[in-house]
Amino acid sequence: MKFVQRLAERRPLLLDGAMGTMLQASGLPAGVSPEEFCMERPDILQGIHKAYLDAGVDIITSCTFGGNPCKLPASLDVFTFNKRMVETARAAAAQAGRPVFVAGNVGPSGHFARPLGDMEPEELIKAFSEQIRGLVAGGADLIFIETQFDLAEARAAVTAARQVCDLPVMVSMTFEQGVSLTGSSPTIFAETMQNMGVAALGTNCSLGPDQMLPVVEELLSVCSCPVVAEPNAGLPELRGSETVFPLGPEAFAQKTAAFAARGARVLGGCCGTTPQHLAALRQALESVTCDERPVVSPSGICLTSRSQLLRLGEGQPFSVIGERINPTGKKELTRQLQAGQFDEAFRLADEQLQAGARILDVNVGASLVDETVLLPDLVQRLVSRVDVPLSLDSSNAQAIARALPYCPGSFLVNSISGEAGRMELLGPVCRDFGAPFILLPLQGTKLPVRASERIAIVEKLLEQADSLGIPRRLVMVDILALSVSSKPEGALQCLEMVRWCRSQGLATTLGLSNVSFGLPARDLLNATFMAMCAGAGLSSCIANPSAPRLHEACDAVAVLQGSDSNAGSFIASYAGWKASGGVVRAGKGPGAAAETLGDAVLFGDLENVLPLLEKELAAGAEPFALVQDVLIPAITE
Repeated sequence: MKFVQRLAERRPLLLDGAMGTMLQASGLPAGVSPEEFCMERPDILQGIHKAYLDAGVDIITSCTFGGNPCKLPASLDVFTFNKRMVETARAAAAQAGRPVFVAGNVGPSGHFARPLGDMEPEELIKAFSEQIRGLVAGGADLIFIETQFDLAEARAAVTAARQVCDLPVMVSMTFEQGVSLTGSSPTIFAETMQNMGVAALGTNCSLGPDQMLPVVEELLSVCSCPVVAEPNAGLPELRGSETVFPLGPEAFAQKTAAFAARGARVLGGCCGTTPQHLAALRQALESVTCDERPVVSPSGICLTSRSQLLRLGEGQPFSVIGERINPTGKKELTRQLQAGQFDEAFRLADEQLQAGARILDVNVGASLVDETVLLPDLVQRLVSRVDVPLSLDSSNAQAIARALPYCPGSFLVNSISGEAGRMELLGPVCRDFGAPFILLPLQGTKLPVRASERIAIVEKLLEQADSLGIPRRLVMVDILALSVSSKPEGALQCLEMVRWCRSQGLATTLGLSNVSFGLPARDLLNATFMAMCAGAGLSSCIANPSAPRLHEACDAVAVLQGSDSNAGSFIASYAGWKASGGVVRAGKGPGAAAETLGDAVLFGDLENVLPLLEKELAAGAEPFALVQDVLIPAITE
């Protein structure tokens, strides 16, 4: 029986327990690496595996926790060591007289990926790939990535497994005080890993069963895949000069078996546990009625950074994807990108976040710019500055592929269209990195005006995605706003398209300003159209979050759709609201007076144009530069 088939059964699977303390008890000399010891004494290692099998476990893990190139002693070859360790476990499993699975164990590298640390993420993926090739060659049934403390590293390890083999992947992260070492909650970890299509996920180490219970419950509340729990034998205590784990086998078993009653499907032990702990747990599970928890059915998409999570889809708050980091029509941004500078991009990022953007679209597609170099560079710099997920916006698939390793969570890709070969080229990259993407219903040179035409293209693209093993949870649809000045029926067709996507459980977005192109009062048309689409079920729009009327409309939609609890945020922002000269005046709310000359012109804040212009000139700004770089872009936007 294959591992994924066994996972689907109601009876929990039992993992083994601690390895390091067992090796020490079996004669591992002080100062000798466990890896070198196990290569020299495979008989001792096989005996430890046998002891856990005799205790009744279903899964034994290879002794390869430190088997990656970053940690393994230089005396050992990475591929050979990992292959030999799995073969040793396989030899023990062959003598069990019952079906047993061997998990190829992958521990943390001891390094942080850039920009948090000093290691290039592609180097980290390469290191894990080298280890996993050995685990696969040795005959592992699954890859078990455990004791992860950083979301980006867990993601790199899963990506490596995806690129090397088709074995099921199980991932476990360690949490203290409700978050990982680098600030990710159990929910953020779970949703990121589910985007990557792991077979099971969970938590291990750091906590005893009592302290781990809230983490397990949180994972169970958001996981559609099986949940793993491997607590320590209690919290460590210092007794004299010795560190001990206080829970004996019976107490550990009673507390850990309770996880199965709540719905956990894979149980085991971490630090301080022994074959006796696992034998007691096996016995305790026999008297536990395992909860048949309801399957969490995902709808829409979920984006994550290390510390933030954003759901887009039915029942979720409407979100604005900030469009401003795009060199089109922005001379200063273009000039800086061509020079490899990012100050203007950073300014636009901060401005949009202050205005309420929940995702930042990042586009560096200017003339004389190598996107394959500049997009990854800007993405890693933004990751170190902002907490929100980014949207990687490029027609260059190689640029997106090179930028995705720098994304610590599930960032958005903009976009995959019906262009020949685009899905085949970019779809597997998004799948392996767990990156949700925007599906653009464009095919050939003809714009599909009617919703039925767009739906036909989307259905064809979804079939392609299915054939490539890309789950629907990664797909978001651009409903394709067309200018009503040339396509009068375009707006109503968009509403029909939104309703169809909603019926399919697909999240949606659109480039909002397209609808008003060529018409006056664009802000008014854009905000009204957004409200109409939100009412039909639109999940998000790509727009300028600082546009006052759009900001007002988004805040009003939040109240009317019930996502602004008791209208608290709306009341706080608009208690003193009044319209004045086309600009909202609401104290410190979203319509406060413009603070820059460009915004004053863009938003019609006539009272402040002259004072801000005088301020710029007094600061030494050149009049010609102000006209070219500030006034003209603001007027034409």
